Formats: sequence, structure tokens, C-alpha cells
Amino acid sequence: MWVFGLVSLAVELALWGWFLVWPRWRSGAWSIPQALLLWLAAPLALRLVIALASYALSRVKGSPIPPSLRLGPVQWLRFFVVEYGHLCLQNLMLIPLRPLFRTPTERGATAGEGRVVLLQHGYVNNGAVWHFTARALAREGYRVFACDQPVFADIDAMGARLAARVDEVLALTGATQLTLVAHSMGGLVARAYLRAFGAARVDMLITLGSPHHGTWHAYFANGTNGRQMRPGNSWLEALNQCPLTLPCVSIYSVHDTVISPQASSVLEGAHNVRLSAVGHVSMPSGSRARRVLLDALARRLRAESDTSV
Repeated sequence: MWVFGLVSLAVELALWGWFLVWPRWRSGAWSIPQALLLWLAAPLALRLVIALASYALSRVKGSPIPPSLRLGPVQWLRFFVVEYGHLCLQNLMLIPLRPLFRTPTERGATAGEGRVVLLQHGYVNNGAVWHFTARALAREGYRVFACDQPVFADIDAMGARLAARVDEVLALTGATQLTLVAHSMGGLVARAYLRAFGAARVDMLITLGSPHHGTWHAYFANGTNGRQMRPGNSWLEALNQCPLTLPCVSIYSVHDTVISPQASSVLEGAHNVRLSAVGHVSMPSGSRARRVLLDALARRLRAESDTSV
């Protein structure tokens, strides 16, 4: 995925340069600094359009927002700026430069007693989108790994790839179980893994903004996995016939900018945690979703400690 992201970004920058910047500079209408500024601004402008369009669709097809959770103009602007910032950061740096953003545990020793956490990314992302959350988890003593997936593969095939990564991580750490944390489509990948391979090696599943019942945004998604996220499709209905067999937390936001309707993230049998003023792209590494994730992990640790006493 990081190669796909890097090539895509290089092609995009080349096209901006060829069709937008080069003609103006060659004709003398722009100085070199002006041309470079336009070349850098164009990708940011495109992502602003994408973020606004995604937000608009999320409201047209979205779940009703309770009056107490509706945002005023200043709150909405702050929310949108954070979401847009994460989109630019992920698209323009983290995803294309994935090898530079391995988790602290992946870069160093895997020994220790900390709980093992495996992070699963979402659609056309890779493990780098967890960068800030992975660092925060490592500071709390967790041993943190990520699983990368191919771009447009079948979700069941991704589940099999996740199974191989689970086995690899447990072998590296010597642990008998790990905690799965998954964003967006990654939640479906994790559930596909559990359906096919069982929950013996996983002690808990936490999903963030996952389309457990599909999302209208998936009608604009390419690949088999994109079709599997469309509301009402047979693959998704079959997955939802499988009951959860382990503790699960589903964290979602009423202002999710990609999961539409937002209530699609409510998962039967899970502890559902509702947020507001948090966008979809912000969830893997944004501070607000991260605090809730850390709290869910801490609650699990406390429950296990109480049980063992």
C-alpha cells in the first residue's frame, strides 16, 4: 500500500506540475517562487474539496444528530480543520512514507510484559496512519504492532493476511493473546478474521468508525472490499449473522465524515461508545479518539486484574 501511495502522490504532483504550473512559468506569467507555491497548494486544495464533499455526503445520508451534540459555527470549524489536517497529513506524508513510520515496538525489542496490541488500518490506508496513537500506546507500556493490507483485495483475504500477522506477532513476543484495534474497514477485516479463525488468539476487539452495517460512501470506492462495504450487500449481511465471541468495543462519532449513516458503526453485542466533533480520518491518530481507546484498554486491564484477585 505504501508503494501505491507513493506512486500515486508522485503521479499527482507530476500532473499538477505539467498541466497547471509549467505553462504559467514557461509563459512568464509566474515567477519560480509563485509556480512552486501553486504546485504545493494544488494538492492541498484538492484534499479540501474531497473533505468538503465527504462531509456533505455524510450529512445527506447521515444519522440524525441529537440537538445536544450539534456543533456551532466555531466548533464546526475547529472540527473540520482537524479532520482536514489529518487527511493532508495521511495522504501526503504518512501513507506514502510508511517505512519511516513503523511502531516503536517494531523498531526495537519485542520483549517485555506489556499487553500486545495489533493495529489494523482501513480502506486504502496503511499502518502509518496509526503513528501518533502507536507512540502513545508504547509510552503506556503496550507492545504495539501494525498490519498492512493490499489495496483493493477481498476482505476475507485480508482476514487471512491478518491471521498470519497475528501468528507472527505472537511468535515474536511470546504472548498467547493480543488485542486487536481496527479503524474503519479494518473492523470488518478483524471480524472476518474472527469468523474464519476464531477468537482463541485475541482477547479483545476495539473498532473505531467501522461500517459494521455498511456506508453510502462505499459506492464511490473501488475494489472488491469497496463493494463489500455497501449497505445491504450479501457479504456484509452474512458477517452480521455471526455473533461476537469475545469482548468488543465499538467507538464511533455522530460527526463521522465517511461512515454514513453514522449509526452503522453501532455493533450488536459490543460496548458502543459515542463521540461527537470527531471526524473519520482523525480517528486512528487523533487525540480525542485516542483518549477513548486508551480508556477502553485500561478498563479491560482493570477488569482482568479484579478477576485475578
